[in-house]
Amino acid sequence: MLAALLISTTVSFAYKPIDSIGVENNNGKKLIIHKVEAKETYYSISRRYNVNPKDVITFNDSKYLQIGVIIKVPTDLPFSTKTATSPVTSNNDSGFFEYTVMAKDNLNLIAEKYATTVSEIKRLNNLSSNNLQVGQSLKVPFTNTNSPNKAPSQAPAILPTVIATTNATEEHKVKAKENLNLIANQYGTTVEEIKRLNALTSNNLQIGQVLIVPTTRTEVVSNTPKPSVAVPAVTKAIEAKVESPTAPTKADPSFEHIVSANETIYSIAKKYQLTTYQLKNFNNLTSNELTVGQKLIIKGEKPLVATADETDEEPNDAAVTLKNPSLKKPASTYGLNRIEEKGTGVWISDPDLDPNKMLILHRTAPVGTIIQITNPMTNRSTFAKVVGKFTENENTKDVIIVMTKAVADAVGALDKRFFCNLSYGPKDNEK
Repeated sequence: MLAALLISTTVSFAYKPIDSIGVENNNGKKLIIHKVEAKETYYSISRRYNVNPKDVITFNDSKYLQIGVIIKVPTDLPFSTKTATSPVTSNNDSGFFEYTVMAKDNLNLIAEKYATTVSEIKRLNNLSSNNLQVGQSLKVPFTNTNSPNKAPSQAPAILPTVIATTNATEEHKVKAKENLNLIANQYGTTVEEIKRLNALTSNNLQIGQVLIVPTTRTEVVSNTPKPSVAVPAVTKAIEAKVESPTAPTKADPSFEHIVSANETIYSIAKKYQLTTYQLKNFNNLTSNELTVGQKLIIKGEKPLVATADETDEEPNDAAVTLKNPSLKKPASTYGLNRIEEKGTGVWISDPDLDPNKMLILHRTAPVGTIIQITNPMTNRSTFAKVVGKFTENENTKDVIIVMTKAVADAVGALDKRFFCNLSYGPKDNEK
């Protein structure tokens, strides 16, 4: 009885939601009273309580946040005077026990943890989807392996779970091709938060510039004593820093390429169907300079090299046919002409265009047209596919073509806007 009294006292003490100073009843829903701490924002507070930031901002009339300010966080959780911090409540005779959803939980994890099925949990709780909220109470059916009545000695006392969330900052050194959006996504924060921490008035960054970026670490630690027999494991999850998706991992296939004479970073990237940006990023290169014998990491499967016997097995009659002027007339005979254009091109970051693919937008060229783009400053050319037309706005004013970052890298563009030559349409037959 003394042990039960201690457990009850501890649970009652831990009733208040972590990092809040109280809870109110808002029309039957739980309203969390939160005291703002250092470096907290509406976004970080909303993410901590798994609610919509707009709801928190509207409920508090866009109140300015500073240390010590009290705000209220509306949730969709039902208001209850019972504790919501202990994952498992006392057992009953209804064939199930109650489980409170914690951070990182999902139906598959809970079902596997308590030796049941997702469909059984959804049936008991009348759930129509797999979506869960932190603090939500679920009914979990008893089984032969998770029933607390099977052996009293196998059911250790459950103490309240402590969720510790710490806000921290770290320094980030700006690299080539990085911008505020990319850095914000990498650290799971917002552009506005980074600009506020660094007192930035614009989105312009310089290579080598040091930025202070916020990071959030969440630890879920259970005080449950370690059982002597196999029971559901206690989880301890630490939110890890998100790594750049472009960096190669051990799971991704890769191989080495040794630089030969007369090879350039552009020719190697083209050989393996990569962009120069990807190749430089894989190998942490800061320039386009290569040396003979240098080893480069190539991400992907190594292409098979055809032997001389395979390439000479079948004669290429198509080449002979195309060079026979008696079998093919000039394209102009059929009203088709080669089109040449000169003007300004611009590359943009657009969610509808994959930046790693050779895609372009043109004013008049039909979708599917393959256009050759040449940069006269570097004398480099590449081919790209037209996937649509563009409308003139502030970014595309007075340009003849809009391209992805991969196309701009292929022709060695140094600026977002640069002069280029376009060529597309059929070529005359050559003898």
